[in-house]
Amino acid sequence: MTIDGGTTNTRVRVLSNDQVIGKACAPVGVRNTAISGSKDTLLDGLRRATREALEMVGIKEKDLELVTASGMITSNVGIYEVPHISTPAGVEELAAGSRLVKIPELMDVPILFIPGIKNNCHVGEKAENLEAMDIMRGEETEALGILELLSLRGPLTMILPGSHTKIIKINERNQIAGCLTTMAGEIFSTLATETILADSIPPNLVSRVDPEMISRGAAISRQVGLTRGCFSTRIMSQFMPTDGEQRANFLLGVILGQDLIAMKNSRACALNGQDKIVIGGPLPLRLALYTLLAEEPEVKDKLVMLDDETVEMSTAVGARKIGLYYVERAGGVAVRV
Repeated sequence: MTIDGGTTNTRVRVLSNDQVIGKACAPVGVRNTAISGSKDTLLDGLRRATREALEMVGIKEKDLELVTASGMITSNVGIYEVPHISTPAGVEELAAGSRLVKIPELMDVPILFIPGIKNNCHVGEKAENLEAMDIMRGEETEALGILELLSLRGPLTMILPGSHTKIIKINERNQIAGCLTTMAGEIFSTLATETILADSIPPNLVSRVDPEMISRGAAISRQVGLTRGCFSTRIMSQFMPTDGEQRANFLLGVILGQDLIAMKNSRACALNGQDKIVIGGPLPLRLALYTLLAEEPEVKDKLVMLDDETVEMSTAVGARKIGLYYVERAGGVAVRV
């Protein structure tokens, strides 16, 4: 069983080898803990999700050979905190940094909590080093799962959009060498639903990608910046014959245009124009980023866009691989909390 704990949702999958045979999703995450200061809501939702997934395939907890947990559930507002490990880090390093823990109020079997990863640099007292620092929790298992499913070898770059966009460098040893994070998805959702722009954007946000509007939004973003680009969405709704879907695409383009600037200039993890670029994440964001990067002459011939099945399976497969390595090589005794 793999448990993928996010900010607002937690996903549970039961696997036989690399095939998902049962799954469940609970609308709870570390956001609940951060707001209430208690883990009770998260634990309750997770208990229900694990039982639902097991019932789907007709097995008991004792039948599970391995249970892993990754993502924000391993943070200070999750179920059990595991410190980030430094780059470079792959399957071996993540297994070594994992912790096998018994949490009786959750499950009767031990759970292997997989750590997140941080860029190998120190901020210290030098403010100029801050931009080189970055962290991830959850994307490390997703990235390693993609490498496994597609038999990919580094060096390459992965772009995994979602609530946050993660740009991840994979080295020649298939280790994560560094990452860069933006808040693109979260900012897009907030602007589209919680500001004056809500009047210009449909409730379902982007249901289909409009390449022309994505490109137009990114161009304005690069020209006049994020804040002016965002307000242009309202101007468009007042004076141009566009529908809500087009304006949603335009706004998304404005925000992703800033992501492209970060990818080119960040010290944390910048595109080098030499490596293959693998794009994952949910379909609207995946296709939108592919559209923009395909317009960049230096990288347009190096793009690989993942299919839905690979995106769906990647986190579970990556967590399973790390967990099996832990069992086979690292071992260890479960700690009771």
